[in-house]
This record gives sequence, C-alpha cells and structure tokens, in this order.
Amino acid sequence: MHQERPALALGSFTPEDEARLVEAAQASAFVLHTSHTAGDATRWLSEHQPHAMLVDTASIQPESIAMRARAEARHAQVPVLALSREITDLDFATAFAWGADDLVLTTDATALVGRMRRLPREAPAAPVASRGVALVAETDPVRRLLLGRVLRNAGYEITFAVTREDMCAFSTAKELQVIVTNSELCGDAAQFVADLRAAGSVAECVIHTAPRHLKELHQAVDELEGVAAADGFAPPENILFISNELKNGHRFNQRGSARILYGTTVAFRGAGRHNDDFGYSYNISDGGLYVRTLFPPEDNTVWVELCPPRTERRVRLEGTVAWRRLLGPQQQATVPPGFGVKITDAARADLAAWQEGYETIRQALS
Repeated sequence: MHQERPALALGSFTPEDEARLVEAAQASAFVLHTSHTAGDATRWLSEHQPHAMLVDTASIQPESIAMRARAEARHAQVPVLALSREITDLDFATAFAWGADDLVLTTDATALVGRMRRLPREAPAAPVASRGVALVAETDPVRRLLLGRVLRNAGYEITFAVTREDMCAFSTAKELQVIVTNSELCGDAAQFVADLRAAGSVAECVIHTAPRHLKELHQAVDELEGVAAADGFAPPENILFISNELKNGHRFNQRGSARILYGTTVAFRGAGRHNDDFGYSYNISDGGLYVRTLFPPEDNTVWVELCPPRTERRVRLEGTVAWRRLLGPQQQATVPPGFGVKITDAARADLAAWQEGYETIRQALS
C-alpha cells in the first residue's frame, strides 16, 4: 500500500471546480486539502508536508502563498501546478515567472490527472549539490528565491547577495562556478567582469535586466568570454539554460548554439489522437523544439501546433519525441520538465513558415 500523499489546493473554487479537483486527486492517489483563504493555507502548511500544491491563478495573489511556502527549506521542492481559466502565452509566462512547474486548465480533469500521476511518488527531497557554488545577487526577494531554487535543483550550492557591497565581496570567491546578478547591482557590466577576471574568477556570469535595457546590455557584454545578458522578466529557468550554454563553451550573445530560447503556447497530441494538451516552448532550433510540461506524451510520434517566432500564423508540425524529462532534481539538467521534438514532417507552407521564423530570430540575436 502506498503512503498517503497530501496535496494542497489554494483558491476561490466553485463547488464544481472543487469536486473536480477532489476527483482528480483521488484518481492520482493524493488526499486533497482545499484552502479558500491565505490564513487557512498557511496554518495547514505549518502542520503538513504536501507532495503537491494546486494554485488557482484567478484568486487574489495565491502565488504569494506558494512562494512563501517554498521559502521554507522543507517545502522548497514541492511541485506547484497553476490552475487557470484559460491558456495563453501570458498565462504561461506569468505562472512560470512566479515559480509554477506547469499550467493547466481548471476545467480539464484529464490534463490535471495526467500531471498529478507523473509527480514523484515520494515526498520531495533536497537536491545534492554536485556542481559547485552559484552566487545569486538580486534585490527582489521573489526573484532571488526563484533563481536560487532553479539553480539549487540543478545541483548548485547557493550563496545569496542582496546589496552591491555583498555582491562585490562574494563574487570573487574562487569556488564560484556561476554568478547570476541583475544589472543594477553589478553596475558597469564590462568593468564588473574585468574586476572578476583580475581577481582570478573563472565563473560564468549571467547578467539580467529589464527588457527595455536588454539590447544595451547585450552590446556591453557582446565580446566578453563566459558572460551573457538575459531578460530579467523571463522565466527563471532561462537563466539555467544560459549558464549551461556558457559552461559548454558557447558564446551565448553571438549564438554559437543552434538552440534559441523562445516561449509560446504549444498545443500537442500523439499523432492521430483526438485532443490537444498544452505546454510552453522552452527552446527551439531549425529542426525541433523543446516543450515544457509535466505530462509529456507517451506516443513517440506527435503533432505540435504553435506560432513560430515573429509571426501570428500558427503552424502544425509532426515530429518524433527525442527525449522526455519528468519532474525532480537532476544535477545535470539543462531544461525543465518536458519533451524534445525532432521535426520530421509538415505541410510545405507550415514548414517554410517555421524555418523562416527560426531564421528571423536567429539573425536578430546574431
């Protein structure tokens, strides 16, 4: 007999929604506790170790409860599913920005059950620090928590800096493998990196900033080895992708890799099946893409539909699932949970639109 697995559902659910969640939990071997208020959720979390959290994004800042819970070491690895009344690029991006592991329609019981059944059977365990030390220098407490969690799950021991003084003091430590800092704390990016190298640091450095300053930051670090600029408003997992690209010797700012970060809603299904599920693209190449989801399709041949970069025209592509990654700490992980697709077929117009969109964004980042 399996050990009882508690789960917390937080939000202002209708009776129909709540009944659907209870049924989904039972079908997935979870015992569900529903909290309609932040106070009740906080009290319950103080006394229980959930195996999962379901968060209604239509409620008043329910994500803040999830983030505060994850700030506690014993809840840091708890999977979080965001529940939404609709699926759009903004819904996905917002959910991932506050740390959700996936987004699912509140009314889609099949999608919810599929994801919950793929969650680890055991209570979340702390990841093993096997990749060295990473410094996260960030003034915003939410962003600091999320970046730290992503890097910790990837096998790093985390050091935090909140002030410029701490960041400068900690950043030259010889044991650092990765430095993630916002542009406000590091100041002049080129000078900051020059000081790091003069002090003997060989750490990869990812500097993030607001989108309106990203082009300027790209130009400032364009010729620097082991340094990349990043969008500070993008999902925190993007930082892990960039740092791994740097560690693998790629000049991220000059795109030595065929893979490019690109996020948009993806409808997917096993080839020949009737209903689409939904995920969010993580990175793309001219011959494939990686889709974020906690419920990768079991079929080896899939149909995916999405908008290529720089266009609103949707394309439907057929592909082969190259690999799948389920949720859980994975020390060499370069991507969040999901599946990789190698494109094998499509209508001529769709394939041309996909390749044109990829080439457009590749050239824009060159």
